Amino acid sequence: MTGARLAVTEGAEDALLSLEVNGAEVLRPSPLVRLEVDRRRRDRLVDPVIGASDDGSFTVRARVEGTDLDLLWRASRLAGLDVWELAFELTNEGEQDANLTRLDPIAAGLGGAGWDALAFRSAWGDEFRPETHRADVDLFFESRAGRSSHGYIPWVGFEREGAGLIVSPAWSGNWHVDVAEDGIVTAGISDWQFETVLRPGEKIVAPSVVVAAGSDRDDAAVALTTAVGAVWTPRSSASDRLDVEWNHWWPYEDAEVDEQVIAANADLAVQAGIRQVTVDAGWFGPSEADSFWSRVRGDWSRVNAVRFPSGMAALGDRIRSAGARPGIWMEAEAVGSDARLRIERPGVLALAVDGRRPDRSYRVGSESLDPEDPTFLGYVCCGSEEGRRFVAESLDAIVDEMGAEWLKLDFNVDPDAGCTRTDHGHGAGDGLFRHYEGLYAVLDAFRAKHPELVLEACASGGLRLDLGLAKHVHCMFLSDPDYTEHALQVFWGASMMLPPASILHWSWSQWRGDYPPAQLDFDGLSGDEFATTLRAALLHRFGVSLRLPELRDDLMEALAEHVGFYTSTVAALVRDGIVRRLTGQPERGGRGERLPAFQLSSSDGRTHVVTAFRLAERDHDAIPGGRVLPVALDADAEYRVTDPFDGADPEVIAGSELLSRGFAAPVSDGRMASSVRVIERV
Repeated sequence: MTGARLAVTEGAEDALLSLEVNGAEVLRPSPLVRLEVDRRRRDRLVDPVIGASDDGSFTVRARVEGTDLDLLWRASRLAGLDVWELAFELTNEGEQDANLTRLDPIAAGLGGAGWDALAFRSAWGDEFRPETHRADVDLFFESRAGRSSHGYIPWVGFEREGAGLIVSPAWSGNWHVDVAEDGIVTAGISDWQFETVLRPGEKIVAPSVVVAAGSDRDDAAVALTTAVGAVWTPRSSASDRLDVEWNHWWPYEDAEVDEQVIAANADLAVQAGIRQVTVDAGWFGPSEADSFWSRVRGDWSRVNAVRFPSGMAALGDRIRSAGARPGIWMEAEAVGSDARLRIERPGVLALAVDGRRPDRSYRVGSESLDPEDPTFLGYVCCGSEEGRRFVAESLDAIVDEMGAEWLKLDFNVDPDAGCTRTDHGHGAGDGLFRHYEGLYAVLDAFRAKHPELVLEACASGGLRLDLGLAKHVHCMFLSDPDYTEHALQVFWGASMMLPPASILHWSWSQWRGDYPPAQLDFDGLSGDEFATTLRAALLHRFGVSLRLPELRDDLMEALAEHVGFYTSTVAALVRDGIVRRLTGQPERGGRGERLPAFQLSSSDGRTHVVTAFRLAERDHDAIPGGRVLPVALDADAEYRVTDPFDGADPEVIAGSELLSRGFAAPVSDGRMASSVRVIERV
């Protein structure tokens, strides 16, 4: 902790909230919330009553001026750290409907001068592209795609000398973080196309926003990710195993996968120490060799008997007989253009009955929409009882049939502003809001029913990464592409929002498709280059998507060696540890930091794993020298430093020397190189 102090001022009506770090003002006395009622801004609170807890949490009860709305606002401190979840609920105590169009649980002014802002643009294969801004001008960060990280990542970090602040909307749909020229920061769900009616006696809970403070932005990120790992994300014995995963998708897609492919790879995966084998898309739909996965999503009760003639129960048994745990992919919310579901269960479909067009500022990311039906949004509306029941039953059915112990929940649809039907139990303007409320409830019930299953979230790779969904799943997939330079870029950004146990990404896959950046001649790789692809995915949940029967023997040996190191040493640190970025962010296309390094530390600070990389520059020239400097060590202690892959004896080095001199960056005679050090306090 850095000595942050959140305060809510007794007796104030317009300047309730403030925050200091080490005596420096981070948030000046500010209003609590930003509301719109009947399309009028309503921020002033009447007769606020403040409650304070010993742990630094607060509540405020008040009436919203000019309305009959009672507000209960909470700032809940997480894990005793300098991290707070800000949330509120409104109750309509009047006799008339209240139309709500803005529900921001924070409206706070940045204290002092000299703030800058870091945000991340995000699109398919382009997640975590950094943007930096001065924070003394109007800034607008948001998503209007209906998926939280299609547009921007729902995370904005502010920094000035001596202080850092992170603001992260905990919501999987549309959201915003705005900075006004006067330094007022507001954040919450997006008000674009949003309107919900609160009837007399009804209550609404607004999606929360998480804020973290520190002496700088990195310090705030450490507090945030530590708190999220400690008290926010679900935990179970299955999740805490941190099994290494093999998944069939990129090498085979749905065109070349069948039960023989799964069986052959499962046998070799187990030989390499991999204990989780996941069957991705391609298992469902009509029994046709050329059935295309995205067009028949929703028909989960149909198994493609051409590819899997023995059925899913037998496939699960075959994976278990190899010595692995079976997993399955499903896009339970999605509906393909050719799905029977559209005819058989029309009541579950999300529709834009007003025929509106999506926001053109976003590339359309939805798979398999219907050009003949502009109302078709391609997903099941979990704002309806029938939709929630369909998604829940679909998840239960395939898990029970296969005996799956891992479920990859994908979502390749941009819902836009959401369903506008009024026969689903929601209004025309809050379909997306009610969908995500319903989805969260379905996922919580699903986890309770299957406590020994690992639930992974995915959305065209990394287009639904947010703290809202992170509260309901065990881990989140970072991005579809996984080539090393890109993988390190997205890990650098994601590690400022999510703890390592919440992050899953694969090493560089053997791509069947023609995506140019991912093309790699695995037969022509040196051992060092292959090891580098593995190490790029080593400091979080680890997985691979490789044609194991076709890998050279030496590469299979390297895979087994890295899986063994992960299982014996790294997994324990991923479970409860902290990731720190030792350099700036590497960026795709030969940009950014070309000698990136990362440090994963145990929660007690005694054990650390440092990975460092040498990436080619854009012109592929060699990069001169460089040192890797670890952090968070005791200068007065001694540490045992080991390279786990070179067979050399450990060195005992003073903490002061490691902090000041570190060790040499990796040297490359090829396209990329890497090094790994284990640092243990003596």
